[in-house]
Amino acid sequence: MNPTIIAIAVIYLLVCVLIGYWATKKTKTSGDFFVAGRDMGMFVMAIAAFSSIQSGFGMVGGTGMTFSGGLGFASGLMVSAPLGFALAWFLIGKRLYKISRIGEVYSIGDIIEIRYQSKAARGWISVAMILGVLGYLGTQVQAMGIIMHSIFGVSQMVGALIGLAIMAFYCVGGGILAAVYTDLFQGVIMIVVSIIVFFLAINIGGGIPEMTQTLIDSNPTLASPFGTFPVLTVICWFFMISLGAAAQPHFLTKFLLLKDSKDLKWGAFTASISYMITTLLVIGIGLAALVLKIQGKFPEVSSPDDALPVFLEMFTSPFISGLVIAGLMSAIMSTGSSFVNIGAASIVRDIPKSFNLKVKNELFWSRVAVLGLLVLSAIFSFYMNTLVGLLGVFGWGMFASAIFPSVVLGLIWSKATKYGAIGSIVISLVINIVLEIGGKYGFKFLPPGVINGAFSLAVSSLLFIVISLLTQPKEAKLSNELKSVIEG
Repeated sequence: MNPTIIAIAVIYLLVCVLIGYWATKKTKTSGDFFVAGRDMGMFVMAIAAFSSIQSGFGMVGGTGMTFSGGLGFASGLMVSAPLGFALAWFLIGKRLYKISRIGEVYSIGDIIEIRYQSKAARGWISVAMILGVLGYLGTQVQAMGIIMHSIFGVSQMVGALIGLAIMAFYCVGGGILAAVYTDLFQGVIMIVVSIIVFFLAINIGGGIPEMTQTLIDSNPTLASPFGTFPVLTVICWFFMISLGAAAQPHFLTKFLLLKDSKDLKWGAFTASISYMITTLLVIGIGLAALVLKIQGKFPEVSSPDDALPVFLEMFTSPFISGLVIAGLMSAIMSTGSSFVNIGAASIVRDIPKSFNLKVKNELFWSRVAVLGLLVLSAIFSFYMNTLVGLLGVFGWGMFASAIFPSVVLGLIWSKATKYGAIGSIVISLVINIVLEIGGKYGFKFLPPGVINGAFSLAVSSLLFIVISLLTQPKEAKLSNELKSVIEG
């Protein structure tokens, strides 16, 4: 690998380590570790929120899926994720801010217990959170392996372990404070790099008119909004990603960090525009590589996920390659750092509290939990051995189907009950696990084109509403505090 690329990558990693060192010195309590003292302003929070969503799943996996099937997946990401940001900000952003002031609210489990006054609901959402973290964090492990392999020439497994070791350094010590400020640094890098690379990739591909004509001549559907993916699949992606973005825990928990509710005003716009800009990199490189492949100028790759690093190596300068690789590592590590913090909260706070247990020295055990999650996610990733984009869909779908009904709908609908929440969470766990494990061993339970996560989201949401309506007489009236939260 070119020394310029290595130098840029090393500088990027050193900055992350320095931020982690600074954050570790400032992290003294579990409150610092999980919510950073609730002292974040709008810009920092919004950039951190978008960058934690824009991940290796979106950038490496999205580029691979664009390379293999045209625009369908990337166009779905560009529109649906920002729609999810807007839904979260305007539907429950203020509610989450209010609920964070009721007590020690550090996690989704804390929110669930306050809303439903149910430790069982807290316990079940914690299980869903941990499984979703392992699935989604697994995508970051795979994506990091791909990028480290392209930089240093090591195997993808060794590359993943190098990335995890660096992430562990700043996540174990600095918690959410390290995650947020590395997110800010990484988000700015992603935005700048994506703008530069989009125009560069389009130019390498021959310009938009020529690229479009090449795609049409090869297969007209490649240039369509759906690409070669079945229309039903794209609709499922749009449904799952838009509603699911409003239910991703690494996004929702950012509202707990805000210093002032006035900071909510421009957050949705800032995060949405930032995300859309970074999706340009996915579209630009994915389509340019596809056009070059059709023209016989792009080498055969063992996996669509390799399209991005191969494109950088063959068609861009070392300086540009280094910037893009720094941007990709930013996407991967910003999301990964958010996930381990969320997973640690579920392990150390939520599951013990669901059994009326209190963990002594939460800060120490949270750091231990971070290490454990990083190890388990690596094992999960290597076992699943599937495309980054598809593994990311599993994690996203798990979060969406468990959290959207119980948290998003629960905070805007006063008739939601703990039985509806528990039922929707349990069914989301069952459906996602059965469908994903079945798919791993060749059993297909759903019609062709239907995405597992979209199906589980639809079923869990419907079940949440039905069970809540059926259990109205068994629920106590809402407290004045909760009425204030739900009324916004």
